[in-house]
Amino acid sequence: MTTLTLVKKTSFTIASFATTILLSICTPVQAFMFGTKGIQFDEDTSINFTFNESHGSYQSSLWVAQAQSANTGYTNIAKLFYELQPSDNGAADESKGSFGNAVTSDNGSITQTFKFLGNQTYALLLWSDSGTGKQFEQYVSSSTFMNSPDWFAANTQFRRDDCVITGCQQAVFGDFKLDYNSSDSFINVNGGKGPEQYSLLTLAQLVQGAKISFDDAGGGNDADFQDFIISAEVAPEPVTMFGTILGLGALAAARGKKKRQQQPEK
Repeated sequence: MTTLTLVKKTSFTIASFATTILLSICTPVQAFMFGTKGIQFDEDTSINFTFNESHGSYQSSLWVAQAQSANTGYTNIAKLFYELQPSDNGAADESKGSFGNAVTSDNGSITQTFKFLGNQTYALLLWSDSGTGKQFEQYVSSSTFMNSPDWFAANTQFRRDDCVITGCQQAVFGDFKLDYNSSDSFINVNGGKGPEQYSLLTLAQLVQGAKISFDDAGGGNDADFQDFIISAEVAPEPVTMFGTILGLGALAAARGKKKRQQQPEK
């Protein structure tokens, strides 16, 4: 086999291997969901969550919660981000909160990684102090965890019985638009598309990176979905696809060199 043939064969093998990995990452699986009905993967999967910004006068914290067995309730298991104060500078810029000013995390990093265990159901939950100073007074969820007996909301604009019936979507997922300088509704800002059209992410969107934004049911229940904004992306494993490909290439090159050295001189 000539050196050129070996290079072509090795390149084809590496390309085929990369394609197989990409297809396996992007192919949906039955157990997968990431949206208003909850979060679930068919195998252990780490997700990087990065804080973008917050708005509004409530002081909030974002958690990962896990469903208990037989849908008997849920448990908050990881705090991703939390506000030290409602905003950076009072009502300026729509009461904007930025990381390092109004917002922080337990380890001080703007990106938090959480490993979701396979075949377990989770949700992202936003807890908000609506101004009384009582922690966790109002509860806002991105999933049907509100059907749990543990769910509650103190604010009369956000009644449990109504939300169990209608769903009370409090988070949007995907490629939506937000306009902090406009009083337009979410539907108008997004060209007539309502929150229900941004209710889930595909696995391919998570691999690429996608946006998630919450509404905290404040401001007269304005449903602007711009109160707490983060992004989510599948975290690369310690041995990445590209590292594996480079390793295969180096191995092929080493074998080719060894073979050439073993060939008798003419």
